[in-house]
Amino acid sequence: MDSGRLEAMSDGVIAIIITIMVLEMSAPVGAGFSDLLSMAPGFISYAISFVLVGIYWNNHHHLLNLVQHVNGRLLWSNLLFLFVLSLVPVATDWVDKTSFAALPTTTYVALNLLVSLTYMNVQRVIAKNNIKKNSELFERLQSVDLTKERWTIALSLLALVFSMVLPTSHLAFLPLIGAYALWIVPDLRIVHALDHLCSEDD
Repeated sequence: MDSGRLEAMSDGVIAIIITIMVLEMSAPVGAGFSDLLSMAPGFISYAISFVLVGIYWNNHHHLLNLVQHVNGRLLWSNLLFLFVLSLVPVATDWVDKTSFAALPTTTYVALNLLVSLTYMNVQRVIAKNNIKKNSELFERLQSVDLTKERWTIALSLLALVFSMVLPTSHLAFLPLIGAYALWIVPDLRIVHALDHLCSEDD
């Protein structure tokens, strides 16, 4: 299977996820400023989720550039990532409709942790099955410091604790946003790996 088909499938699913989220937002009924402010919870939840999906799409795009051949393990790992990511609109809508109530917020934070874990699994599968063992590129992907992944999991777990212990404070979104910020710039291991591949082709 061509890796281009894998990327096209992923891009299509992610585009639909974003479309569903924006379609779930409704315009204010009234024409006053107070009516506009009533949209704040929905807009905030949409904006957070849009950034989440956008960051993963960006990193996923870089990651798939490393794919030289597609096997069953990669297909199912990628489908698992897309499945978890596709639940984001549901969690976003629930948070919006309940004005960031305790259980919806905890569910939303837990879902974000699952998205991170399934994406990291896709990374591992690609590094293991698409890069020649014992090569410089393989060592770079396997042995580089995993600080970004560890911080992402730690911040997501901290957000989960806040959502359960202090549900009405909305503090859970602070470490969650911190975890997002780590991935705004695509994984530098991937960027360096792509540069390495380009230099080999030259």
